[in-house]
Amino acid sequence: MFKFLSKIYVKDYKNYKNGSVRLKLISLSGLVGVLINALLFIIKITIGLLSSSQAIIGDAFNNMSDSLTSFITLIGAKASNKPADSGHPYGHGRSEYIASFLVSIFIMFIGFVLFINSIKSFYKGDIPRLSFIALIILIFSLTFKIYIYLLNKKLNKMLDSQLNYAVMIDARNDILSTISIIISVIVQRYIDFNLDSIIGIILAVIVFKPGLDLSLETMDKLLGRGVSPELHKKIETIILEGDLIEGYHDLNIHEYGRGKLTGSCDVEVPSNISVGIMHQAVTDVEVRLKNELNISITIHMDPTYCLTENEENKKIIERLRKSVENGNKDIEDR
Repeated sequence: MFKFLSKIYVKDYKNYKNGSVRLKLISLSGLVGVLINALLFIIKITIGLLSSSQAIIGDAFNNMSDSLTSFITLIGAKASNKPADSGHPYGHGRSEYIASFLVSIFIMFIGFVLFINSIKSFYKGDIPRLSFIALIILIFSLTFKIYIYLLNKKLNKMLDSQLNYAVMIDARNDILSTISIIISVIVQRYIDFNLDSIIGIILAVIVFKPGLDLSLETMDKLLGRGVSPELHKKIETIILEGDLIEGYHDLNIHEYGRGKLTGSCDVEVPSNISVGIMHQAVTDVEVRLKNELNISITIHMDPTYCLTENEENKKIIERLRKSVENGNKDIEDR
């Protein structure tokens, strides 16, 4: 179904590595999630109220939170896709992280409410009764949640989207919740204590924990966590492989949304080489970082040593000089 909708509403949908297409696919997945979860909420809240099941009522409100999660996903993706402006020169990519943080708050809130209600229900001793038709409807709703889970798992892997990851976790919680409710309803016929409430308490913990993990992860991003050691090593390798560059310092990388990395760095270059030639050398490094790692870095030249004259260095300087001349010729031709 999602592929069919993508063909209709997302131009060039197969080119998901394009930032704009990626965010449109995330928005579309959010819209699909809103519609499905709204339907499941109506079905489950009706069953839960009729049967006085705290687990089903909690599961229904979990669906409502999922619907809100998908709605936030939709809004967050649209906000992230806004172009840079004078007030936000690096774009609005961090909107995706803000949306993910709001989602985590909703998830934790639902887990907390479910925990409190399940405790109250346990002490009241009200044992729920569920009809065969209600049980069939729950099983039917389970198929929708499996679809949402598999869809967002695929999109998270394909788009590297924290928003789709949050929806995937929510869907997984719902699948576990619904399966637990179905099992408890069947087993409840043979026991006289409130298994429904105990299941509700366990589910509350299962719901709350991923929300806490997601909130800590997104806060880390918003507070400016540095890049991973692996990525730092790749950046270092490319910089040090640059012509006539002997070292670097003050490497700063900032993330302005998924895949939007920018930064600055000082590199140690010879003091006895013309500015034009060294400018070409650091430009080559900047271009390579952009092409290979998709990182926009501004490099500052810091003259710290004198280059010795030898055949190898002469060849490097001559190659850089030709690049400068070709670049100047291109400018003149324009």
